Amino acid sequence: MADRTLLFWDADCGICTFFRNVTLRLDLHGGIVSIPIGSKEADPYLGDLDEDRRWGSMHVVSPDGTRSSAGPALLHLLAALPLLRGVAGVLESRDRGVRLAGRIYGFTVRLRKGLAGSPFCAPQRAS
Repeated sequence: MADRTLLFWDADCGICTFFRNVTLRLDLHGGIVSIPIGSKEADPYLGDLDEDRRWGSMHVVSPDGTRSSAGPALLHLLAALPLLRGVAGVLESRDRGVRLAGRIYGFTVRLRKGLAGSPFCAPQRAS
C-alpha cells in the first residue's frame, strides 16, 4: 500500500460512507484504499491518536507516509484523485484555499452532527 493513498473513515456513519463511496467512484486509477477508522488495519496508522482525535475526523495517509486530518486531509484526498488534482493544487497554494477546505470539511462535520441519530447517520460515539 506504499504507493497508494489511505483514507480512514467512520464506517458506521451514513454520510461518511456516502462521501467515501463518491471518492472511490472518482478514483479512476484505484490509487485510494479506504480503511474503517475502527478496524485493526487502521491501528498502525492511527494507533497514536486518542479516541476523540481518532473518531473526530477523517484521516488520510499519503504515499509518502504523511498523515493529515480534517480539512488538510480533504486537500490530500483531492490531490490523490486525478480529476481533482489541479483543484487541490490551487487550493493548497493559497491561504484562502486552505481555509476554504477547512470550512467545507467543517460543514460536513456539522451536517454529520445534525444527522446523528437519523437513519442516514449512526449516532455519534460518546466522548
